[in-house]
Amino acid sequence: MGVGGLDAFFNPKSIAVVGVSRHPDKIGRVIYDRLMSNRRQGVLKSEIYPVNPELRELYGNRVFSSLSEINDEVDLVVIALPAPQVPQTILEAGKNGARAAIVVSGGFSEVGNDQLTESLRRAIKLSGMRVLGPNTVGVMDAYTGVNTFFTREVKAFSDGRSAQSFIFPSRGSISIVSQSGALAHYVLDTLGERGAGVRAVACVGNQIDVSIPELLSYFASDALTSVVAVYVEGVSGGRELLNRFLELRRNGKQIVVLKAGRTLVGRRTAYTHTASMVGEWEAHVGAFKQAGAIVVDNVKELADVSLALSLQKPPRGRRLAILTNAGGFSVIASDLAQASGLEVIPLPESSIEKLEWLKSEGRIPSVSVTTNPVDLSGSADSAAFEEAYRVVSESGVFDMHLLMPFHVPPMMDEGVVSRLAGIARISGATVVGCDTGDTEWSVTMRALMVRNGIPAYKDMEDAIRVLTLISDIFTPSRESFPIYEARSSEALEPIPRAHLLELVSEHGIQVAREEVVSTGDEAVEAAERIGYPVVMKISSERIVHKTDVGGVQLGITDRAQVLRAFNKLRGIAEKLGVRECGVVVQETVQGIELILGSKVDETFGPTVTVGIGGVLTEVIRDFVTFVSPVQDDEAEEMLTRLRFSGLLNGFRGYPPVDRKALRKIIVNFSKILVENPSIAQLEINPLMAYGGRIVAVDVRGWRYSL
Repeated sequence: MGVGGLDAFFNPKSIAVVGVSRHPDKIGRVIYDRLMSNRRQGVLKSEIYPVNPELRELYGNRVFSSLSEINDEVDLVVIALPAPQVPQTILEAGKNGARAAIVVSGGFSEVGNDQLTESLRRAIKLSGMRVLGPNTVGVMDAYTGVNTFFTREVKAFSDGRSAQSFIFPSRGSISIVSQSGALAHYVLDTLGERGAGVRAVACVGNQIDVSIPELLSYFASDALTSVVAVYVEGVSGGRELLNRFLELRRNGKQIVVLKAGRTLVGRRTAYTHTASMVGEWEAHVGAFKQAGAIVVDNVKELADVSLALSLQKPPRGRRLAILTNAGGFSVIASDLAQASGLEVIPLPESSIEKLEWLKSEGRIPSVSVTTNPVDLSGSADSAAFEEAYRVVSESGVFDMHLLMPFHVPPMMDEGVVSRLAGIARISGATVVGCDTGDTEWSVTMRALMVRNGIPAYKDMEDAIRVLTLISDIFTPSRESFPIYEARSSEALEPIPRAHLLELVSEHGIQVAREEVVSTGDEAVEAAERIGYPVVMKISSERIVHKTDVGGVQLGITDRAQVLRAFNKLRGIAEKLGVRECGVVVQETVQGIELILGSKVDETFGPTVTVGIGGVLTEVIRDFVTFVSPVQDDEAEEMLTRLRFSGLLNGFRGYPPVDRKALRKIIVNFSKILVENPSIAQLEINPLMAYGGRIVAVDVRGWRYSL
């Protein structure tokens, strides 16, 4: 039957459409017409039963007055009725043995009608069926012909003229799971226009029963699916979603995710830099990448990247070769690629010599540029392009090839595509194409590339963006993410500093030597025991950001400076209304300033963040967030993804940081909130890294109030 009974949505033996209308533009009628069209074409094998108590026949076919009138087992019921009629229809469908239902009807929780939603929920439970929706366009299966999308491919204008309105893609390997029917339509239309193929689409609507994770699990076991494109808005059960991503990756599928809600403001009070920086969006992006997904920024990228991964494998690395017949575009493409972190490395000398020999033989234009990018000029024909590409491909030093055989020069013809595709198939590299413009020639060239297995794009920016994204996929080694129940309490209270220092020490993290004093004389004695120079700071949980109020004094080298600093810090505390507080005397620690933080995310539970730390951490905003607890390979991935990760390799007299030791600290730190569910936020900032000595200088934390 398939995962969780979901096979009834995609491969039913019979389908009843409840709500078929006389009017050809009503939703129920459009769905019925499409199903019947697919059946006439031999694509759909399911029996189709229209249901409407006010009709007797349609197109010469009997229309049934109710589901109970159908003398056959109905696998799938498609419901296109006013919302108040839906719960009773679900009960009737279940009573008559239906296995699944798609509720196209809207008017439930999406418009605040919670009472009707609960009525529908009860009906679903009593019926024993699986239900997709409500408020959904349903499913489309390119192989079985099931299609409940109520979009007409040809639509009439008000003056009677008709024009193409939508393009359903051909059969392919991209499956789409979406919370939005409109967005799924856009991706389908875009892929169809490019000649790309789709396996299936499922839109969950309000997810009253069938959920996104269940559908992902279904496609994970589907042999026809190679790529799953996912659009999510709200996510509940975040770790279950991540576990389905892991299942997809284990089964050899690639995942492309678009998450809505980038600008939503986090609801939990931010007491730490980590909590301030890591909102809902950042937590989702980090978690999705940790589970092996590609996260895109917009709908166009969702289609672009899915197309690429359905035709090409992800690259081994980031080394890019560019081959074109347009010099200006080669320069721009190179600039874009390098700005995106791709490596436009030189051609090997042996390859340059071969290209120069081809020039001398007149087999490629004499004005060709034989470095990388390779520019054959506008006088190159298809044969020259093929000759040059074979040399570039056989060099074997590139992970990716960007082919831009622009059609405009008179010598170029469409035959170049098949010539290049033959080489691309045996190159071992990831190959992407580009031909700009909207003319019939441009569209044809791109369609030919796609047909020959080369994803093609109209703009260089899109091609480079796709290559950048597909070269940045993490391969998870973990089997699953442990399920964690997040706390709902909003009230937090600070954790005493002494307890925090003990807690991080217990997890193998060295803390800076320090003493808390209450008098100037004690401060002097502490400084002399620790050794100059020292740092002095206010010790009070009531003052969150001590640097902002002058509560940290650096570079103190003698007794007199200690006394002045002590008096100054106590004076600042008194002005802030903190009458009784100690002063911390701490050793001065050198190194690269990092931040290591953890917070409980409402969707994913405990998360861990590593980034560039210090007082400017929220300005620099160079950090990576993963779901806790992390493994060693995940800790390394977090460090690699930092923009300023080069600092860890040694910088201006600082020795390279011991990455193994740093990874161990990240792994151990990530366990703290998992092991201590009463803690909501925890942060080390800065965590000073100097060679093999990695020291926590300042630790702050908040726990849930009892």
